[in-house]
Amino acid sequence: MTLPKSTLALFSCSLFFLVACESTVNASPQTEQTKSVPAAQKPVKEVPLIAPKKQLKKEQEMIKFARKHIGTKYVWGGNTPKGFDCSGFIKYVYNKYDISIPRTTAAYPSLYYKKIALKDAKVGDLIVFTGTNPKIRKPGHAGIITEVGKHSLKFVHSSSSKKHFGVTETDYYKSGYPKRYLTVVRM
Repeated sequence: MTLPKSTLALFSCSLFFLVACESTVNASPQTEQTKSVPAAQKPVKEVPLIAPKKQLKKEQEMIKFARKHIGTKYVWGGNTPKGFDCSGFIKYVYNKYDISIPRTTAAYPSLYYKKIALKDAKVGDLIVFTGTNPKIRKPGHAGIITEVGKHSLKFVHSSSSKKHFGVTETDYYKSGYPKRYLTVVRM
């Protein structure tokens, strides 16, 4: 694929201004007494990513809200507390906290640009599974992660199974869901 010369020129010009602006913004005045150390020799301090307390509180509130609906019956196409299907339940919960999500699991691949590894999952993330046939590797079920620990992960969802009919909380590793796992999406 070749790009038109005008696109390449625009890209080159934009890159030049980006580098120029960044070096100007990040530049610090140097005095004669200050020795300049090349960036490659400077020690890099890693700063852990910590979610702000406000964000953690929002996630906790969201999970508490979701758990209030445990026991609500499963209704195909349902998206109210009178009855939920899996994506209707997820949309209902996320909407309360101003998180936008498609109405159906079939549309969840549009969120995959935000997917993360299962080991990086956190409370409030979306976990996506196949439908009941794990050989069909398309989204067919999903839930909201409620707990994450060492060798432990729980999620809340609305299930159509006879064993857990309706909104329930499931221990991922003590269920049949690992064989149906597709991805986790950071919401």
